[in-house]
Amino acid sequence: MENNQKRQTTRRTSATTKKRTNTATIAIVALSILLLTSVVLGVTGAFFFQNAAVAGDVTLGDPITIGTTQGGAGVASLTFSGAAMPGDVYSQPIGVNSPANTSDAVLRATLTLNNAGTAAYNVVAATDPAWIDGGDGYYYYNGILSASGAVDFVTSITIPTELENIDANKTYNINIAVESIQWANGAAAAVWVTAPASWVTAYGSGV
Repeated sequence: MENNQKRQTTRRTSATTKKRTNTATIAIVALSILLLTSVVLGVTGAFFFQNAAVAGDVTLGDPITIGTTQGGAGVASLTFSGAAMPGDVYSQPIGVNSPANTSDAVLRATLTLNNAGTAAYNVVAATDPAWIDGGDGYYYYNGILSASGAVDFVTSITIPTELENIDANKTYNINIAVESIQWANGAAAAVWVTAPASWVTAYGSGV
C-alpha cells in the first residue's frame, strides 16, 4: 500500500513537473513570438513620413556704375581751355552717365567753387533745374538714372565781369562729386538720411 501511495505521489509530481515544463515552454514560445513581432513592427510599422529637399540660386543684379562727363564726353578730370577772361562762359555741361550693364540709381552731388587765388569775386555755376538744393550740402536729382542714361548737373560756369587787373593769373578750383545708390528697395531713404523728405517720397523710397 505504501508503494502504491509512493507511485501515485511520484505520478502527481511528475505530472506537475510536466505541466510546469509545458507552461514554461508555452511562455517561452509566446515571448519569442512577441519579440519577433516587436522586431517586425519596429522595421515595418513606423509612422508615415516623407523627406523633401530643394536647392536654388539667387543671382544678383547689375552693379551701380556711373561716370562723369563734360560736354557729353566721359572725362576723368575737368578741363577749361584757354586763359579765362572776365565775362567768359564755359557752357559745356558737366554731368553723369551710366553704361548699359547698370541698375537703376538715384543721384546726389556736391558742387564746390573754391577761390584758391583769392580773386575779388567767385565764379558762378548754374545747375540744371532737374537738381534741387537739399539744404544739407548736396544737390539731389529729381529722377532716376537708368542703364545707358545721362544726366547734366552743372550747365555752365561764368567768370565774373567785376574782376580787375589785380585778379589776373589767379585760380579757381571747381570740384564736383556725384554719389549714386540703387533706386530699388529704398536704399537712398535708409542711407541718405539728410535728404529732403519730399525728394525721398518722390524718388528715394524705391517704389
